[in-house]
Formats: sequence, C-alpha cells, structure tokens
Amino acid sequence: MDSRNVVVCDNGTGYVKCGFAGENFPTSVFPCVVGRPMLRYEESLMEHQLKIDPMECKILLTDPPLNPSKNREKMVETMFEKYNFAGVFIQIQAVLTLYAQGLLTGLVIDSGDGVTHVVPVVDGYSFPHLTKRMNVAGRHITSYLVDLLSRRGYAMNRTADFETVREIKEKLCYISYDYKREYQLGLETTILVKNYTLPDGRIIKVGTERFQAPEALFTPELIDVEGDGMADMVFRCIQEMDIDNRMMLYQHIVLSGGSTMYPGLPSRLEKEILDRYLDAVLKGNKDGLKKLRLRIEDPPRRKHMVYLGGAVLAGIMKDAPEFWISRDDYLEEGMACLSKCGQA
Repeated sequence: MDSRNVVVCDNGTGYVKCGFAGENFPTSVFPCVVGRPMLRYEESLMEHQLKIDPMECKILLTDPPLNPSKNREKMVETMFEKYNFAGVFIQIQAVLTLYAQGLLTGLVIDSGDGVTHVVPVVDGYSFPHLTKRMNVAGRHITSYLVDLLSRRGYAMNRTADFETVREIKEKLCYISYDYKREYQLGLETTILVKNYTLPDGRIIKVGTERFQAPEALFTPELIDVEGDGMADMVFRCIQEMDIDNRMMLYQHIVLSGGSTMYPGLPSRLEKEILDRYLDAVLKGNKDGLKKLRLRIEDPPRRKHMVYLGGAVLAGIMKDAPEFWISRDDYLEEGMACLSKCGQA
C-alpha cells in the first residue's frame, strides 16, 4: 500500500499533528481549539491539506494515557461512520514515543500543552495503574509567566497577550539547575536579563521570570496545583514498578512533548532523581550511585515524538492488513474489534 494511503493523526492537548506513514515530520499542525465545528474542520483538513479520500485510506490514531474506553470507541465510530476510512488502528502515545526512539521499554515523560504524564512501558505495554499525571504543562506555565511579568509592572492581558507571552516563554525560558542559587544570582546581578521586542515595538526586560515560570513543572505549588512535581512523579513511578524492571526504566527515561524542550531540563531532572535515589534507596551511601546507570534521553525532535512513532509504526503496518481494524471488523464485531489494538 502507498504510504500516502496511511494517515497518522496525533491529537494532543494543544495541537493536532497529521501526516503520512514513514514521514519524518507532520504535514499539518493546527491548534485543537478552532472557531468552527471540529468535524467540519477535519473534513477541510482531509480534502484540502492532506488531499486524501478516506475511503481509500487507513488511519492510525494516538491514545493519551488513562483515556476512558468510551473515548476510544467514539474515535473508532467517527472514523468509520463519519469519514468512511478503510481501516483504523489506535496506539497509546507513550508506546509510540518509545518506538520513535527505537525502544520497547522505558519511562516516558510526556508534557504537552495541557497535562504532563509519566508512563512506564515494558516490552511495548504500558501500566495504567502506575501512570502519573500532573495538571501542569505548557498553557499553565504561560499563564504563570503572564502573572510574573505583570508583577514586574508590564500590563499583560491574560487573553489578548497570551500568544505573545507563549512566544516569550519558548524563546527565553529555561530550567534552572539550582533554583535558589539562580534566583539569588538574578537578584544581585543583571546577567540573566534578556530583552524582548513585543509586536507593538515595545521592549520589555525578562529576568528571573525566565526560570521562575517553568519551575512549576518541578514545584506545582507555585501555581496552586497540589501533587508531585516531575522529579517526584518519575522517582515514585519507577520505585513502584516491579524490581526486575526498575533499572531498565532508569536507563531509558525519554522526554516527549513541547513542554520538555526547555534548556536545562534533562540535567535538572537527573540531579533531582539522583538526590531522591540517594536519600530513599541508598540511605545516603554515595558509593551506591556508581551502580545506577541513569540516562535522560532528550531527542531533538521530541516536540513531535508521538507523531514520529506513529509514522514509524504505520510504515511497518501499512502492508499488514491483519493488524488493522477493517470496516468489516467494525460492522461484524462492533466495539469488540478494539481488541485488535491491544491495550488501546
């Protein structure tokens, strides 16, 4: 089957990424929130951007962690009943992230626009009961940066200036290695201050806000969110795993999603995990750290990791009809056909 007859669609919390099997980049990326009925927009996407006839195509859809089965059933129903696709397959996003990295086992940290998940995967199977979720991600950090800039004296409107502040975040923000030391440096010097030119020509100065905003990923209380931060979620997730798989997960911690793109995130995360491991597991015995082969994998294209994994899987499956849910399967078995997708 021609690769352009196999569509890959990754529906994230902020953006939808669509393209074809085997491609290295999505053909179309657009916001999830649009000012028109979503089904009608998808019709426009298929006809004018992807330029496909669904009746001649199969589609691979991505499934977020902890997604209710009713949502998956609705996706399959829509693809067959509304768009008449020839075949459908659904795979969990964390598993696809590992596929993109050439792995079957690892711990995926997926932080997009609306939510952050930590998902353990062993031999291609995720563990929903061990999956961790934090309601802090891209949009929350942007909103926090609006507040921080307002405290500095800049008149920022949470609605009108949101996209501008998001751009400031993406260009200037980073994760500090030592938050207290970095904050003290910001108070005593101007070395951290960067200028940013707004669309209206005004120039604003951004200093400690550059690392204060994304610090919410590690300390969610900063934005009044209860629960563990990223490092705590990762450590708890691995330590709650079966002891035989823990070392493999420590060796393959994979970052995925736009909110993992901050400079400094991998090194800060490594430091925080080592600190927790030293205290809770080794009881302060630093010699034991030599046996821990901790590795944080931060692939440069991690912003679209789920889509890339989907494109890899679709490329492998395109000529294997037995893996897909066909229209006949759907008509004969109803939602029982979802068993073809394994966990999904």
